[in-house]
Amino acid sequence: MPSRPATRTGKRAKRGTAAADTRFELGPFWLWYRADRDDWNICWLDGRTTRRTSTGIGGGGGTPPEDAKESLADHWTAWRANAKTIQPVGPMAPGDVLIAELTAMWIEQHVANLEAPSRYLDSVEVLETFWAHMRAKRLLPEPLTVLSITNGLIDAFIAWRSEQGVSAPTISRDIAALRGPINWGMKNNHLTAAPRIKEVKGRKKRKELEWSPEQVAAILDAAAADEQRRHIHLFAMINLSTHGRTEAILELDADTQIRQGLIYFLRPDEEQTRKRRAIVPICPTLAPWLDGVTGKVVRYRTPTSAKTRAGGGAEWFERPTANIANGFEGVLLAAHAARPDLGLARHAIDADGKPIWLEPRKKLGETKRRPKMVGIGTPNTLRHTIHTWHKRQGVPEAQIDAAAGHSEQGTGASYTHLRPEYLREFTASTEAFWQAVGEFTDTHLRYQRDTNVVALTGARVRRTA
Repeated sequence: MPSRPATRTGKRAKRGTAAADTRFELGPFWLWYRADRDDWNICWLDGRTTRRTSTGIGGGGGTPPEDAKESLADHWTAWRANAKTIQPVGPMAPGDVLIAELTAMWIEQHVANLEAPSRYLDSVEVLETFWAHMRAKRLLPEPLTVLSITNGLIDAFIAWRSEQGVSAPTISRDIAALRGPINWGMKNNHLTAAPRIKEVKGRKKRKELEWSPEQVAAILDAAAADEQRRHIHLFAMINLSTHGRTEAILELDADTQIRQGLIYFLRPDEEQTRKRRAIVPICPTLAPWLDGVTGKVVRYRTPTSAKTRAGGGAEWFERPTANIANGFEGVLLAAHAARPDLGLARHAIDADGKPIWLEPRKKLGETKRRPKMVGIGTPNTLRHTIHTWHKRQGVPEAQIDAAAGHSEQGTGASYTHLRPEYLREFTASTEAFWQAVGEFTDTHLRYQRDTNVVALTGARVRRTA
């Protein structure tokens, strides 16, 4: 049963009640006692007309019995489910709006229209896990309304996530999935007031995690080893070669955004936002991986059924990739299994800080429990890794910022990207990075394409079979 919304009490007498001095309301509805029939009614206004429906529950005209309150809550919940919005009755008090329902509306009416809704949905799932954790300990206010969100509850969430080893920026992103629905509710006239959601200390601290060329080599090896993870390999190649944003890489279309040796991360029909999308030259090591690619560049690939292949159908099924978080996590775990000395994963812990163990898989012949592992790092760690590399190589700050989308230079505001020397040092530094990775693997190499370009950047690219 869903959590019951909170009722509110007002010092207002009601017609037809027997010495009643309170009014129990929920949204646009209230309880009214019909003394002549010993029956509690649910009432609401229809324009200037008062409508009512019987609950079939009697029991005096003073304080409504609990069954009548439950009936009011059921009626309100059903109305909300049918209405799909709280707009018809105007803004509601924060104590009358459930966090779960406001979040569902926010996802349906706002988040679903964003370019990358998954980043919010993941944090919403984290918050739901926390609510369940607090509910199990009987520490969660019931029902959980907007009014329930206090600094104390936010502090408990921060402590819970911190015990899991989560960084302050990630916790801040999770809290944004709580602040987002509330701010959206205020902006769209759903709420009369809203609590101020505190921020996380250290959220703006520079991320320290970066991978060495050897760790990157292990990640690429793990991705290339599994046909169903080849899209992760290509994503990593593009990320490390261009300093591109995750969303921009996943949305990249070869037919409209790759031409004349350049990647235009801004789509032709798209306007620049605060997170700018750059124009970046394709370095020699990446170029072969983009040869012959059409349509969406990063596509998940999985084998078709035996029946499909037997009927002459395609051997592989492909679809564009909208989210690689889970696939990337799998690659990190596979890389850790192959090279545990590189520290690409760790033993997961529960909300109480205890290590999590998984039961033996009998189908695999296992007899002992195994630790649940989680990867250390995210797709964005690739971007931070190459950013740090370029700084250490002495690449001009303006070039790094231009490629990363931190400035207008190179994002399409001018024609500097058409000049032969455009981001020359950035490209040379990128090839130097791939040369460092090449000390540990050849997985980043497809074939040598243009020796003139290689000579231009001064990088070494090895030929593979």
